[in-house]
Amino acid sequence: MQNIIYFSYLTAFLSYAAAFALRLLDLRRAEHRVGLLALVASAACLTLLTVSSGNLPVFESFESFLLSAFALGLLGLFRAGPENRIPDTRTWVWLEILILMSITLFCAKSPSPAVYDHNDLFIVLFHGLRIITLSVMLFSSALFIHARVERKRGAPANGTFHKGRNFLVLGAVLFLAAEYVGIIWSQNGWGDFWHWNAGFFQSTLIVLYLMLVFHVPGKNHRAEGIRSLLGCMSGFFVLGMILIRSML
Repeated sequence: MQNIIYFSYLTAFLSYAAAFALRLLDLRRAEHRVGLLALVASAACLTLLTVSSGNLPVFESFESFLLSAFALGLLGLFRAGPENRIPDTRTWVWLEILILMSITLFCAKSPSPAVYDHNDLFIVLFHGLRIITLSVMLFSSALFIHARVERKRGAPANGTFHKGRNFLVLGAVLFLAAEYVGIIWSQNGWGDFWHWNAGFFQSTLIVLYLMLVFHVPGKNHRAEGIRSLLGCMSGFFVLGMILIRSML
């Protein structure tokens, strides 16, 4: 089983890299097919991890980043609209996926051990929602990056900017939902909904960052530029917080 997991993982990694290269070459039909292959290989690897452990792949770094890359790939293939010039939104999505997959290179390629109570719905939801939040935030960042590139080219990018903001709002809602079920988990497990530690501090930083993004005042060009820059960084900020938390 372990060899099959590794093979499907390697197939997914190489397919994501090939899709990125084909996008840069503007070979869109081939890129779409290879992207689908990457998603199928990722889904196969996630399924094998689930079957091996008997738990959803949302806990350890390897499976969670692989799942996040899979969700981000779905968004890139099916929610990034047709765009004429390269680099476009999907180009940045493939690059973000390669960053996630590169992180998995340093993780043990095996199912998660029984560290958590995998039968507790609130624990599963907490970890699962945070993974999907990361995917949505990174997709939002890709949209903001593309909007900034288009503006530098002199092309209107209001539609892409607003789409990026909408996905950022969705990511914020998912993150807050994860924190809410985390409060219930904490209440059930330790008798209190708040324990001031590194994990809670990092969650607070993410909330403060999102408040900053959504409350930049002004409607002029400078304010829009600050909002779009913070939007570009949002997914990577959340990724950084998750990486720091996983190392503690």
